Amino acid sequence: MELVLVVFRARRTQIFANTTGAPVDIGHMVVVSVDRGEDIGRVLSKLSPLEQQVPIAGEVLRTAGRDDIERDRRNRPFEERVLEFAHRRVAARNLEMKLTGCESQLDRKRIRVYFTADSRMDFRDLVRDLAAEYHARIEMRQLGVRDDARHKDGVGICGRRLCCAGFLGDFSSVTLRAVREQHLSPNPAKVSGVCSRLMCCLAYEYEFYRKANRAFPEPGSVVKLGKDRVMVDRIDIFNDSVRVIHEDERAEDLSSEEFHRRKEQSRRRTGQSPDEAESPAGD
Repeated sequence: MELVLVVFRARRTQIFANTTGAPVDIGHMVVVSVDRGEDIGRVLSKLSPLEQQVPIAGEVLRTAGRDDIERDRRNRPFEERVLEFAHRRVAARNLEMKLTGCESQLDRKRIRVYFTADSRMDFRDLVRDLAAEYHARIEMRQLGVRDDARHKDGVGICGRRLCCAGFLGDFSSVTLRAVREQHLSPNPAKVSGVCSRLMCCLAYEYEFYRKANRAFPEPGSVVKLGKDRVMVDRIDIFNDSVRVIHEDERAEDLSSEEFHRRKEQSRRRTGQSPDEAESPAGD
């Protein structure tokens, strides 16, 4: 049995069994059976035999035809009307929540409304308002700020589509340590994404910088090289270069290998321990 991963418009993904008897291609739109109705999504990938033991949400009914695509297109203005009505009811009931999006099932039997809020709240009256107006099953989904950015989509400061909306499946923890290891400015405006949290991409090269920084001296440290005590002026990880300033203010560029070789030679001649061979500037 063929299992496919289907992604829906709101970036939701679920696994469906293809029981049509005909293979479906990755990237094609398909109509699937869901709880009490039908929905439409795009085939994102196919599961290998090793991934067969997974929860199955339903079945692939058919490859989406022209009529299915047109029905889905007509749902866009319908969702806008639902969201406008929900905004009015939120204001009327003085609910401390921010509505961020709406997603209708293909057959409109289920409507999902997405929102952000600072805390949990009782929105049962709002659900009853929406159900009475649209005669559908209403599902309210609270999103965190990162999930909200994924749901809305957009472009980051790099000029490319947001990673969370484009390809990230899960959010990894990003801390200020990733900023420090990569020698980036701690200015929030430069290291925060549209969600106001630290950018996910800071984690991509964190491990590389962490390992590289262990192989290079700390800028500003004073090291014994040969007969001179030199100060590490700057390092260049990508060009494998360490610039040192001698006591006579002469600058010298060394490879990391040459730097550590000369440092080790000096340490052995003087009998210093590795920790004594390098000290902060000013010592």
